[in-house]
Amino acid sequence: MALDRRFTTRDVPAKFLEAVFLTGRVPWRVAPADPRVAYGLYVPPSQYHAKYTADATDDDQTDTADDRLPLVVWVHGTGRDTSPLSTELAAFAEANGCAVLAPLFPANMDGPHDLDAYKVLRSQTLRSDRVLLAILDEVAVVWPGIATETVYLGGFSGGGQFAHRFLYLYPERLAAVGVGAPGRATRLDDTQNWPVGIKDVEAVFGRAVDRAAVAKVAIQIAVGSEDSAVHGGPTFWEWLRAMKAKEAAAAAAVTKAGQDKGGEKASTLPTSFGSRLDLATELHRLWAADGIASTLTVVPGFAHDNAGVRPHILEFLRSRLAADRKQ
Repeated sequence: MALDRRFTTRDVPAKFLEAVFLTGRVPWRVAPADPRVAYGLYVPPSQYHAKYTADATDDDQTDTADDRLPLVVWVHGTGRDTSPLSTELAAFAEANGCAVLAPLFPANMDGPHDLDAYKVLRSQTLRSDRVLLAILDEVAVVWPGIATETVYLGGFSGGGQFAHRFLYLYPERLAAVGVGAPGRATRLDDTQNWPVGIKDVEAVFGRAVDRAAVAKVAIQIAVGSEDSAVHGGPTFWEWLRAMKAKEAAAAAAVTKAGQDKGGEKASTLPTSFGSRLDLATELHRLWAADGIASTLTVVPGFAHDNAGVRPHILEFLRSRLAADRKQ
């Protein structure tokens, strides 16, 4: 076997897939487009079709039925908690006949204070949109029994930020998206630059936002009914603004503001924060005004609680998986 050839499920008899860690809880793998990023998978062992393994028969070669597993992608929040992949998300995959993928974007990729680079899709050193697309390309090769052309995307908090921005840029890759309690959002505002608005989105990403295509995606925005506190409190944001202004002034003395040494345009989140409940309600309203339907799910009794809100996002994705199977 050539060293540059990927090892795929077609190389392995079905009964050995779990033994070589290609089904079940797949170990963290290096992302092909950026080795700083990793991704994990859960593939239900009993539901991965044998025709995509070394056991494929001649009849399988001519079988045109699409019995691939649909793929759910779950993006972590700022705390980078990936433990649900081995617990709740694995159970979801088993119960709903799908695979689940979770990328891991480490903190500090853009510097010692960086927590947000992945959320805005393009930062000084990271293109998290391209990283995810390359991961999907690799999954399609290594696991030909998983459908990757369109996926079901979900995320909470920072993951919700990533999810709705990815929706704007790549609606054709999404069957459904669950946006969980983002703290900061990109509005479809043609007067503000990315990531506040989309005025310069073609210059930043080389592609426009297609509102009509976005409107074709099943969208949910979910938030706790008590998620109204300002993260860290108002004085935290005052301190953060002052610290970042000081660092920006120092950086401007040695390099062009807003660019790294390679000239990559930086997209940074505003140093302001409000009620996530208010923001979710606002996004739902603004999308509706743009002709984009969405389901607003307000979860009673929860504040900014991943464990409390995530089941409601997964239920939305489950309903979309079921509906799409009937078509």
